Amino acid sequence: MRWLALVALLAAAGCTEEESRFPVDVSTMTDDGQPLADLPVTVGKTPAGRTDASGHLKMRVVGREGARVAITIPTPKGYRATSSANAVILRRLGGIEGNGHPLPIEHVVKFSPLQRQYAVLVRAGISGIPIETFGTQQAVTNDKGVAMFLYEGTPGDELQVKLVTDGRPDLMPRSPTQSFLLAPRSEAYLVKEHFTPVKKAAHHKPGHVGPKRL
Repeated sequence: MRWLALVALLAAAGCTEEESRFPVDVSTMTDDGQPLADLPVTVGKTPAGRTDASGHLKMRVVGREGARVAITIPTPKGYRATSSANAVILRRLGGIEGNGHPLPIEHVVKFSPLQRQYAVLVRAGISGIPIETFGTQQAVTNDKGVAMFLYEGTPGDELQVKLVTDGRPDLMPRSPTQSFLLAPRSEAYLVKEHFTPVKKAAHHKPGHVGPKRL
């Protein structure tokens, strides 16, 4: 396996008898396992390179057995760090088959997006009903009374979905609203509403007004 970076931790060139080269595999990804590419990695105070398209940077770190080495990766824009690990312990890990090739020390850093996408499915049973979130129209129910849209929001915030019936005075309830607390991960929410037609009052012809003939 080819290692892409070699990081010297000490100013002296080469390895002393007490020092060795330890393979380290740095992985950067989202909290749901998606790789994060092109993130700079610093070992100690030395830039080691950037993660590749798969979110990995493979390197060899020079140091003493058991040394604690700091690994720094800045938080990318639009994310927050969810793992607190910021260092590795240099240990020589042997393979199961004992072929003499040490296993890499794995260092995984995860980040969580500040905003996520949520799917919202609306079943109203009535066509032509506008669907709003906080005053912004997101969709209109189709001829089957169904609508669907994607909403981008911050986990932990409240999502309000309003079925606007201002143009349908014949329906009850009036512009119902349902609320959801956005989950830490992307999810789908179902809004199900049953409308009842309002019966129109019967119009009676006015009767004869005035004195009646006996």
